[in-house]
Amino acid sequence: MIFRIAISRLNNFLLKNSDIRIILFFSKSQLLNKCEIEFIKKIILLEKGSIYDLDKKNILIKNPFDFFIKKKIKPTLINDIYLNHIKIISVSKEIEQVKIVEKLVYKMIKNGINPYKIGLILGDKYLTIPLFNSLKKILGNNLSISIDYPIKNIPIHYTFFSIFELLLKKEKFKKFYGKDILRLLSDGYIKKFFIKKNLSFIVDKWNAENSNFIPESIINKYLSKNDIYIIFQIQTHDTKKCIIGIISFIRKLKIIFISNSKNNLLELKFLSKLEIYIQKLRILVRKTEKNFLGIKDIFNIYQQFINTEKIPYIRKNPKGLNIIEFMDSYFENFENTIITSVNEGVIPPDRIKKYNTLIPFDIRNKFNLSIFQENEEIYHHYFRKILKNSKNIYLIYKNQPDELNSGEKSRFIHQIEISSKLTIENKKKFSFLFSKSKIYPIVIKKTESMIQRLYKISTHGISPSSIYLYNYNPLLFYYKKILGLNDLEKISMKQQVGKIIHKILEILYHPIKGYLITIDWINEMKKNYEYITEKVILKYIKNSFIKGKNILLYSIVKNYIKNFISWEEGFVHKGHQILIKELECSFSTILDIGEHQVNLYGIIDRIDEYDGITRIIDYKIGISKIKKIHIPLNKIENIFQDPDNRNTMQLLIYMYLWFKSPIFLGLKNSPPIISIVSPEKDKNNSILTIPVIFFHQKKKFITYECYVKIFLPCLINRISEILNPKIPIIEKKIGIFDKFF
Repeated sequence: MIFRIAISRLNNFLLKNSDIRIILFFSKSQLLNKCEIEFIKKIILLEKGSIYDLDKKNILIKNPFDFFIKKKIKPTLINDIYLNHIKIISVSKEIEQVKIVEKLVYKMIKNGINPYKIGLILGDKYLTIPLFNSLKKILGNNLSISIDYPIKNIPIHYTFFSIFELLLKKEKFKKFYGKDILRLLSDGYIKKFFIKKNLSFIVDKWNAENSNFIPESIINKYLSKNDIYIIFQIQTHDTKKCIIGIISFIRKLKIIFISNSKNNLLELKFLSKLEIYIQKLRILVRKTEKNFLGIKDIFNIYQQFINTEKIPYIRKNPKGLNIIEFMDSYFENFENTIITSVNEGVIPPDRIKKYNTLIPFDIRNKFNLSIFQENEEIYHHYFRKILKNSKNIYLIYKNQPDELNSGEKSRFIHQIEISSKLTIENKKKFSFLFSKSKIYPIVIKKTESMIQRLYKISTHGISPSSIYLYNYNPLLFYYKKILGLNDLEKISMKQQVGKIIHKILEILYHPIKGYLITIDWINEMKKNYEYITEKVILKYIKNSFIKGKNILLYSIVKNYIKNFISWEEGFVHKGHQILIKELECSFSTILDIGEHQVNLYGIIDRIDEYDGITRIIDYKIGISKIKKIHIPLNKIENIFQDPDNRNTMQLLIYMYLWFKSPIFLGLKNSPPIISIVSPEKDKNNSILTIPVIFFHQKKKFITYECYVKIFLPCLINRISEILNPKIPIIEKKIGIFDKFF
């Protein structure tokens, strides 16, 4: 809009400033937007400058009609380009992209390729720091980087988020909220630079108060001599003093980081940029008589700062490997090119995020406002140029969805697959090329208050997911279960899909509960499932219609439900009798562990009878790579300790809950089958039943007596270890790059 206003005023400006001459150099006129074309045309018509086309060896353009762009943008195909020099690599996790790039570059250097002939183009700038640090091991200082690094990717912004959460609650309740203080004191930067001793006694004092709030007297007593006390002194009711307090803390952090500026360069740049941002706000507030801003407004401004601002991350070395952004690739040619995150929504970018506007498409098009097709066309031209000018190209994309990435390959890769016979290389396991220095895990000894908290948790209830969390990483168990910091976690798309599917299946099958499934019931579900799916999703996303990324969510869920009904229909057509007994049913029982009683509980997705045999079924949305789960006699203890055995452990606990349930007490002599239902690998629209097989005899059943003798001691032993006061919380290191992901 600013560009359009500037063009409307260009004539007057040039008439008043007759001595000004404008010289422009451009490349590829078809990549210019409408405002840029109009600007260049006016410069030529008014004879107020010189326009040179770099693609035509600096030819001076004198005729404005040499500029021509088709109004209807037609996508440029890539089937006219030689494609056999391209290698497409699929990975499942962000960390694997870093490992792949490391291996590719190492191999190129070993084969005698000069670093400056290698270009690394980042689709997603989130990978900048881990990639830079990884390649530094191979190349040393032979690296050249030019990235506008998003501030939201610098971890220190979470520190200020925690501070604002603390201040917002303080303003609301006029007290300090306990969880907010624990979150702040657990922050990595705060612990490293401000907390010199164990502050667990603050938690003890808080628990003794038996309140959601920590009294100010405790904070004054234990933190008043600490530099972090600045935060607790910030006056949220006075905007001017609040801003001054925030600036004081920023400056305190800057002093700390300056002492080791080499290792804290990004943090220093972040703090400097944030200080300027807050100082501008301070000037604005100072000029007004009344405080029209509150702490919530300052927080909203901070969030805008995080989501929009970037830091130039530039380090030039003519002889080094080049790390650049996708949009900078047009002006560079490399013999060997590696592109990361070639996923839909990244290359090209998500139109919803890129054009977050209330103006409808038709109106934008009519009034010559920018539209997303223009941006996509630019990306397409850039991509074509890379394909044409590089001898060897590696396209890496992630095939699993998460909070950062759709998990869907870019439309550009789809075009390459259609236009050639290239196969995609799936990477699964990697070994590091270099040894890493020893990193010591975090160890937290169990205090009296922690032990009491664990006993309280065990009385309230321990579920299979709690045991899995401890198996995966005891430190996460500490944060989530003991400190209760669940609200820090964002729900992934996979979790969203899982919750929605469970709810839809419960609604669809509820009318059949207690009855045999018949073809009439199947037909009724076929008729209603789309309506129910839409209704559940709309309720879940809290919207009146499905749009944007939720269209993908709807498509995934609808497809799963459709396939699930077809899976059920197949059994009924073959004459099997299936009686629905329970759906999403909660079970619990008491375990005696030492001197304490533990409430073991779980929610079983479905219990039915299949030709008279009881089945305990757990729904999974992830594609299964196996067709059965075998439990060897010598690996039983491992099931309750290894996080990779999560699904098996969950089903075994469900089986014990079934054995102990008064509803099924009379059926103990007819033990159940336990199995998973999930999509089948390499088969479209197919659902698979994955049974659990016991021991070398390959039995599908085990008796209650057998369970109590063989499985129950291992389950009790694991829960005992979790509750044992003498066993500390020891962090489990998952991988070398975990701090970045």
